[in-house]
Amino acid sequence: MTCITARALSLASAAALALGSLAASAPASAQMRALLPTIDEVEALGPTSIDGVWEIREIGERIVILEGHAFAEDGWVHLLLFEIEPEQVVITNIEERPSGDFIAQDLPLMANVTFEWVDNETLRGTTDGLIPVTYHLDYISSDALGSDERTSPPTGDDDVRRPW
Repeated sequence: MTCITARALSLASAAALALGSLAASAPASAQMRALLPTIDEVEALGPTSIDGVWEIREIGERIVILEGHAFAEDGWVHLLLFEIEPEQVVITNIEERPSGDFIAQDLPLMANVTFEWVDNETLRGTTDGLIPVTYHLDYISSDALGSDERTSPPTGDDDVRRPW
């Protein structure tokens, strides 16, 4: 191999690497729609003390918790493979425990999840799957329609125990 051939191969390799890194920085594109029910397809379980809009801190996406289920507000790509669409249920069967924490099923992660209070506006969820996953839900609003304006957590004189 001559010096010119070696240099041409090196330049070609460098160009391929550069193009590959450009392609890797493109926005994620899912391969298929997530096979999750929509909020209209699940039976409401009744209001909870955490009904409202929450943001999943780790991915910056919003969910709406409403009557025992949580659904995607805008949708997102999950694990670079599945497209979670707006109004698809991502957490179901949310129940409050006597300790004030919550248990539920995380559908995209296919695991049970326990939510514990970190502070007055943050829940930490930990799954019990083969590989435990921890994520945080940050309170945004009690407006189930998801206004962009952050509101204070609800207060009330009802019998529902509220951490705030």
